[in-house]
Amino acid sequence: MNRHPDSTWLSLISIASALLAAIAGQWLLSEHKDLIAAVALYGVSIGLLLLALSREPIRVTLPRPVDLVQRPRPPRWLFASAAALCAVLAFTLNTDASFAVEQVPEYQFTWLGVLAWFASIILFLAAFWQPEASAVRWRAAISNRLNGWRQGISFRLSWTGIALILVLALGGFFYFYRLNTVPAEMTSDHVEKLLDVNDILNGHYPVFFIRNTGREPLQFYLTTAIIKLTGLPLSHLALKIGTALIGFLTIPMTFLLAREMFDESVGVFAAFFVAVSHWAFAISRMGLRFPLTPFFVALSFYFLWRALKYQKRNDYLIAGLVIGFGLYGYIPSRNIPLVAMAWCAAWFVFGGWKKINDWRSFAVNVGLLFILMLIVFAPLLRYSLDFPEEFWYRALTRVSDAERPIAGNALEIFGQNLVNLALAFNWRGDSVWTVNIPYQPLLDLMSGALLVLGTVTAIYRWARSQSIVYLLLLGATIALLLPSALSLAFPIENPSMVRMGGAIPFMAMLLALPVAFLWTALQQNVTTGRAAVLGTGAIGVFLLAIVGLNYQWYFFNFDLSYRESSENSSEIAAVMRDVADSVSDLHHVYNVSYPYWVDGRAIAINLGDIEWHNFSLNANDLLADDNANLLYTLNPNDQRNLTILEQRYPTGQIKTFHSRTPGKDFIEFFVPASATNNRKNLE
Repeated sequence: MNRHPDSTWLSLISIASALLAAIAGQWLLSEHKDLIAAVALYGVSIGLLLLALSREPIRVTLPRPVDLVQRPRPPRWLFASAAALCAVLAFTLNTDASFAVEQVPEYQFTWLGVLAWFASIILFLAAFWQPEASAVRWRAAISNRLNGWRQGISFRLSWTGIALILVLALGGFFYFYRLNTVPAEMTSDHVEKLLDVNDILNGHYPVFFIRNTGREPLQFYLTTAIIKLTGLPLSHLALKIGTALIGFLTIPMTFLLAREMFDESVGVFAAFFVAVSHWAFAISRMGLRFPLTPFFVALSFYFLWRALKYQKRNDYLIAGLVIGFGLYGYIPSRNIPLVAMAWCAAWFVFGGWKKINDWRSFAVNVGLLFILMLIVFAPLLRYSLDFPEEFWYRALTRVSDAERPIAGNALEIFGQNLVNLALAFNWRGDSVWTVNIPYQPLLDLMSGALLVLGTVTAIYRWARSQSIVYLLLLGATIALLLPSALSLAFPIENPSMVRMGGAIPFMAMLLALPVAFLWTALQQNVTTGRAAVLGTGAIGVFLLAIVGLNYQWYFFNFDLSYRESSENSSEIAAVMRDVADSVSDLHHVYNVSYPYWVDGRAIAINLGDIEWHNFSLNANDLLADDNANLLYTLNPNDQRNLTILEQRYPTGQIKTFHSRTPGKDFIEFFVPASATNNRKNLE
């Protein structure tokens, strides 16, 4: 039934007015101006949104028919038995403990163990993989396309394809623009990661890295591969390229997930928010393991949703494969198997059992998913069983009293953490300067407004249609935020942009829902050219405003905030390198350390020599008498060590280096070779 034109325009005006009211309310929240007025505006906005939604016919996309061949191939038990044997070997053979860090043994991957590990995965897939009719069609389509290209290459792009290309171009800009200089400096965490990468480059292949309270290995092997393939030095940039690439790949994976759960319009807009949201790209450009969780969330739940939607065994198998590899990424990824299990249970309970012919087949497929996940996890599983203290240490120090006592009632702290978590996107965000401007909301002004409207949209549509997709969207978002709220021993660390990063793909879908609703309403109901152009232009201006807000936030405001909080090891190293290359060498340049100042190891890495150790808190440890030009860098407040150097080298030349960042100046104390000779003669 067609709706009356007046009803159509009322819906469009309602959703547009709801968006404007929400933005006004969010502005008052962001600026902390008038809480009552902000809540009132949000109330008006939600009312207008519900009015528009009430006039929208609910369309629930039914699953397509299962696309399997008529007679599924039975399991190949010989392959399955071989897979089990190889999995046992992978579990037992990757245990070389000849290498240790901080007196704690690190299990090493062995060539035989890795071969057994990969063989177990391949054999398991060979045992249970089902041939698909679609594979025949795909091969025929590829063959036809290749034959067509022999006659001349031609491309046809849909509007969705064009939009996705534009979104990926935006994402490429935000994830890689000025990557070498923003963020500007390494922290001690980066140093620890590069020391781990250096271990791999020197022939050590840990299953789990002990250094710095323990870390999963995937990022370090990825960075090593980038260094080997590109010839980049061991550097901050090498870390950042790997994580930015992972973050960028999350954009198309979010598109696929959102398109599969909803439609192409939601997919494009969700990908847009992953591409331009500073929450998503700030944690990806940092050079630490943070973007691995949202990437594996998007990839895992894409295949899991396909598995539930179409009940194809192969999707279950791929989901298990991806979830297993995701456990080698970042600690919050350990939440993914639990959320996946909850998804399967919720889907079955809330109507999925009506859509399957054989619940036993469903149970078998879910079981195969988690068995394959465990096979992929086997080397790390062995380490976690043999060294549970090291494997669980970082997580336990946050959720228990493993490091310090929980200060108060755990349930009360958890409840307050949930409140702070809920406020993180619109009111008061992460306090950690490495990924956020302290306490600023995690979303920009307009995205914060969209989050409220998108959440209301999902709740309303679930209540009205009982479509499981909205329940799964809301449930996954909440569950993937919980690693932040579980910081009971250190509630100051909640909200944490990085620990709840797994929610980014689902959060992007919530942001996309109201925009997609408005876009679809325009496309389906506004037929006059001028109105369509105006409506499309208004949405385009709105999206461009989001782009501008995030650009300003990150490349100007955050960049300055980060440089003001970090220590400028790169500038110190640049001065040292200039002296070493022109009038001296790396053996005769020194950094006199100072409490809570620059990490000397970061200077070493910026110098391009991770073995350089010419730094100490005491200048007496760094004095040299050989006939060479010497350079010492010092903190301006370190008068004690400056006095030591002046007494030792009376003709030393003092110069203040003026940093581009206010408050980050340092002292250069240069000793000409002649002054060193004079010192020898005096002795």
